[in-house]
Formats: sequence, C-alpha cells, structure tokens
Amino acid sequence: GGGKRKGSFAMYLEPWHGDVFDFLELKKNHGKEEQRARDLFYALWIPDLFMQRVKDNADWTLFCPNEVYDAETGKGLMDVWGDEFESMYKKFEAAGKGLKTVKAQQLWFRVLESQMETGTPYMLYKDHCNRKSNQQNLGTIHCSNLCTEIIEYTSPDEVAVCNLASIALNTFASEDCSYDFKGLYDVTKVATRNLNKVINLNYYPVKEARNANMKHRPIGLGVQGLADAYMIMRFPFESEKAKQLNIDVFETMYFAACEASCELAARDGPYETYEGSPASKGQLQFDLWGVKPTSGRW
Repeated sequence: GGGKRKGSFAMYLEPWHGDVFDFLELKKNHGKEEQRARDLFYALWIPDLFMQRVKDNADWTLFCPNEVYDAETGKGLMDVWGDEFESMYKKFEAAGKGLKTVKAQQLWFRVLESQMETGTPYMLYKDHCNRKSNQQNLGTIHCSNLCTEIIEYTSPDEVAVCNLASIALNTFASEDCSYDFKGLYDVTKVATRNLNKVINLNYYPVKEARNANMKHRPIGLGVQGLADAYMIMRFPFESEKAKQLNIDVFETMYFAACEASCELAARDGPYETYEGSPASKGQLQFDLWGVKPTSGRW
C-alpha cells in the first residue's frame, strides 16, 4: 500500500525433490484452492544430469532432501554441483534412498504443460550458473532472483542484493552505421563507479542484506535499446553486422567495467571475498565460458 510496489517472491526447487510434481501445479488456474499459491512465482534449478536423462529418456529418481546428505562432508544434493552432484546423486540412487522413480521425460512434459498454462516455472541451469560464477569460492549458489538476471551466493547470514543499472545502447548509434564505442566505454565506467557508491549509500532493511553487499560488492550492468540501435544503423536483426555489433557492445562494456573495478580496487582495496575467486586467478567471464574476445579493440 501507500503507493509502494508490493514485494514478489520466486521459489526455486531442484527437479529431484520429491514434491516437484505438486510444485508444478501450484500456479495453475484450476484445481483445489487450498492446493494453489498463485501469487508466488516458481522456478526450477536444473542440474545437467536431469537434462541428460531427459535426452536419453532414462529414469529419474526423486528424493526427500532430508535423506540425501553425505555423512562425511555434511553436504546435501542441494549443496553440490557438476561432477560432485552427479556422483552423489547416483550414489543415493544406488543406495535405494529414492522416494519415487519416474521417466525423466514424464517430469519434463509436466514442466512444459505448466509453462504453457502459467508461464512458469522459469528454467535455470544449476551447473552452468555455478560453473560461470565469480563467486565459486564462497560456496554453491542455490537460486537466482525473481527476474533471473543475477546469480549470487546466499547463506543464512547473507541475503544477496542486486545493484543494477541499465545503459541505453541506442544513444551511441548513428545513422551513418557507426557506433560510438568510446562513448559507451566512458559511460560504462561512470555507471560502474556510481553503482559502487550506491552500495555504501543504500538503505538496507535487514542486516543480512547489508552483510552480503558490503562483503561481495556485486554490481550488474544491463542494457536496453539494442534493437533500436539496429534500426538506427539499418542492421537487419539477424544479420552478421547485427551479431558483430552485439558482441562488440558487450566486449566494450565488460572491459570498461573491469577496468573501472580495478581502478576502484587500487584506490580502496579489493572487496572482502575477492581472494580465491575466479577473477583473482585471472579467469574472467569469457574464460569461464571458453571463448575469447575477438575485436582486438581492447
């Protein structure tokens, strides 16, 4: 009330959870009201193993999360990813810990049915999200947010915060088919510095949010107006020129943001949890994706 935007919640569940079929029903427009929760938003946090089982039309085992903990490490299936997840999942399968076994495609088609009826669940891929995260040194990331644009670490004493800004790409496009990459570079550096200031000046409703923001200082620079830039420059949306501009824009922004971040670190010191992160080892985002910058501009 009071002219304020109401809060929204996104609930994430991994597809091995024993309640996943009921989870997929919660937003549907039919059924018993006491078995629905339509004001929430729903998402699946999907390991690669599930998609491989779908592809192979293989069996998929559902578990109670309280029954799938490794006694030696204290980790559960939700706490691991990649090869460690696959090994643990198969171990619990072989040990007969499952509640139920279904065909992976049976669950997959229920997901598609729910998406067609409700637009949910959102689909995020657990292994890829963790594999490409600069917060790998903190622990396993368990979810994203409502809009699925950030992937950040959370814990009982840390609520992840997204500090976001958006750059209008069309403002750097010209009708003579040129693009002002120097202008984009300069604005990106300004935005990076300003977002860093926002972290210090912001109001935090709970201490857990402040803890996370001050320790990790995460920022996100988004864009708008890429299609408008294509129109201004007369680039067909799927043309090679459009694809190259897309690459060059984000290469420029990433370089500028990293450079501004390095300058801030030289002045203020690195953020508290920097040591051990992929970036601290020289692994930047394109390294984690297995690609290399191509323009030679930077």
